Amino acid sequence: MELQATNSTDLLVVGAGFSSLSLAYSAKHQGSTSVIVERKHHLWSPSTGLITPPTLSLLEEVFPFDIPIQRAFRSMKVVFKGVGEVLLSSREPFLFLLDKNSFFSAAREHLPHSFTLALGCSFMRSENETAKVQTSSKEMSIRYNVLFGADGALSKVAKSAGLPLVKDWLYGYEWSISRPLADDFITFIVDPSVSRAYGIWMFPINGETVRVGLASKKPLRREDAQSMMKQYFSFDDPLLDYKGGAIPISGPVRTPFKENVILLGDAAGLCGPFLGDGIQTAVKSGIAAAKALEQPDVGASYAQLLRTLGVTKYLKQQSTLRNLWDKFVSQSTLKRLYRFTLRNQDHLLDDLTTIKEDPSNFFPVVRKFFG
Repeated sequence: MELQATNSTDLLVVGAGFSSLSLAYSAKHQGSTSVIVERKHHLWSPSTGLITPPTLSLLEEVFPFDIPIQRAFRSMKVVFKGVGEVLLSSREPFLFLLDKNSFFSAAREHLPHSFTLALGCSFMRSENETAKVQTSSKEMSIRYNVLFGADGALSKVAKSAGLPLVKDWLYGYEWSISRPLADDFITFIVDPSVSRAYGIWMFPINGETVRVGLASKKPLRREDAQSMMKQYFSFDDPLLDYKGGAIPISGPVRTPFKENVILLGDAAGLCGPFLGDGIQTAVKSGIAAAKALEQPDVGASYAQLLRTLGVTKYLKQQSTLRNLWDKFVSQSTLKRLYRFTLRNQDHLLDDLTTIKEDPSNFFPVVRKFFG
């Protein structure tokens, strides 16, 4: 879309990721016009693209095209740095690797006609129901009825509107290397010196390409990532497609709306502070936003729907656990987690899938650890 000098739209959505696209595909259009602006010149998400079966089912409900899956995983090797390692297995696939490029290409191709996508267009600020956006050549104004911030953990929309900001985040990085790898499982390394509860992961995409990523407490240069990959996996291959983003770990923001401005996905802190799961909660926030548009008080209805869907409680539980972990993590805690994982290795992956199906199962699994 070529934005004009002055535009008016019903909905203005900043950021084109899982939450905003879920909103677009879930909204009842009824002749309204909406605009999604994205600062990048392509659709992309910093997520690994690893999704659970419940998340895959949710995507299939929301999007009217076949969800492209690159491969399925039934096993994961968890390495507890300096303690030991455990190979976990599941009867059925516990994670699927979403082909993000194909997914976003299909989402763009099938985008509902009432939504227009403007790539290479950055949100600058908003005032009096008018947003200032900028392309490479000009700055423009867009009047809106409702503004949605789906622009990540460091949300400009939240800052401009005076909404609560994500308090804490990790720096997430991912890259590919060209290397044949016979393993058909995900490797996950738990090393509190890097990122506390999060860690370092590696998995094969196909017979020739491996994907590596990590979450760090501090920003990493490309050469730092190269060094860490060599340290943990003994790989010294060139880093390809190196990308990064902020991962919110402080739980849901206190109030995700203000008048006619609403925060979605990572901008609202809707990412698992302990498990790192963000795609399902992003999609649910888009669905909740679409349903809230049918109510008189959109913002309050949206917040209530997040509670009804179990998103808020689930993430607050994770936030509590993360705070405890960050406070008490030590070598002895790591050893205890290793023993817990070893003791439950026959069903732990199934337990994690159960949590995604019903977040109320989160604390019963946690109690097993502390029991």
